[in-house]
Amino acid sequence: MTTDALLTSALEGTVVEVGGEHGEFAALLLGSLGAEVIKLEGRAGSNSRRLGPFTTPDADPEHSLFFSRYNLGKKSVSLEVAHPASRVPFDRIASHADVIIDSGDRDGVAARLGLYRMLQAANPRLIICTITPFGLDGPWCDLKMTDLTHLAMGGVMASCGYDPTPEGVYDTAPIAPGTWQAYHIAGEYAVISITAALNLRELTGEGAFIDLSIHEAVSTCTEVALPTYLYNGAVVQRQTGRHAAESRTRPWLRRTRDGRYVKAFLFWGGHERRVITEMLNEAGVDHDLETDSYKELVKRSPSEANSHFNHMIDRLAASMDAEELYHRAQAKGLLWASVRYPEENLEDPHFQARGAFQPFDHPELGRPLYYPVSVATDGKNRVTAFDRGAPRLGEHNFEILTRFGFTEAEVDAFKTAGVI
Repeated sequence: MTTDALLTSALEGTVVEVGGEHGEFAALLLGSLGAEVIKLEGRAGSNSRRLGPFTTPDADPEHSLFFSRYNLGKKSVSLEVAHPASRVPFDRIASHADVIIDSGDRDGVAARLGLYRMLQAANPRLIICTITPFGLDGPWCDLKMTDLTHLAMGGVMASCGYDPTPEGVYDTAPIAPGTWQAYHIAGEYAVISITAALNLRELTGEGAFIDLSIHEAVSTCTEVALPTYLYNGAVVQRQTGRHAAESRTRPWLRRTRDGRYVKAFLFWGGHERRVITEMLNEAGVDHDLETDSYKELVKRSPSEANSHFNHMIDRLAASMDAEELYHRAQAKGLLWASVRYPEENLEDPHFQARGAFQPFDHPELGRPLYYPVSVATDGKNRVTAFDRGAPRLGEHNFEILTRFGFTEAEVDAFKTAGVI
């Protein structure tokens, strides 16, 4: 595998993926950069094939949208890694790998560690990355976790939610970010670690063993909460649609004429005041920001003046629709954005120009569905786009096994013996 930038791919080589859904996003990201990903998922298929939503009412594992999203472009081999007779085909596949990603509970991953050590002894360039809830050692290494409990225990949920009451009391529960956020965070950390190991391998010729803890990855993504506590001894307050902070900050979400919201980020500087005053004038919204009385208020009571200015921004937002306000503000250099439903981004001209979403056929639906794909470019062209969607279970058994030296008769024997 090379990390030299190419027009069609940023990574070349083979990634072997073993285990559960914890590591699927990491392998997907490597695949989106051009690597070949061989997924060893057993005869029953990955657990993620049984996670919804489904495109058919019978919840057919071949029609899981969860599986489709996280396994684009991968090649499926239904190899039973735990089967005693799987050692020979597994060794053969692994011997051609640049990277092996193994994820799931520690027990399952730890059972294969001895095998990985032998593989690395035979191939010192091999990079192994394990992804487990708490890592392979430590007092919590045997605990069981889910995406949701990772977000709770890692501190992310405590920083996400709605403002407290004026008395400083929270009367609403914390909120977890979108589904599988913990596995996304871990997957990104895994890819960063793997690409760093690839760079090191280019210099030294040596591979690496990476022991990634999902909990540790998540706990570093609490934004200012952890450093604020460590350095200031203070606990931040979660706040609606803006950064948590030691004290209440002014709101950023503004209700627009069409009942939507714009996130109006402000540094509260003089330039922003001038620009927003200009926008109020252009929109024909009555205001007093250019009057002597307001200028006097700024001198006499900056806090009161800021509150009044905040009210004027609300009036500006209420005068136009969310997308219009967002584009006008951005045209003037303000860090504002409309709050969109996820599906609305499919029609965004910027995303369309960069090819951020790619259609894949779903014959059972009679139409294609769009999936987010690689967002990397070389400055002129997309680095890569997937040439196919998610694989059917065992779809690539014959292709992979014969490529690595097994005869058709041997492949049939593996199938008869329950190895694939």
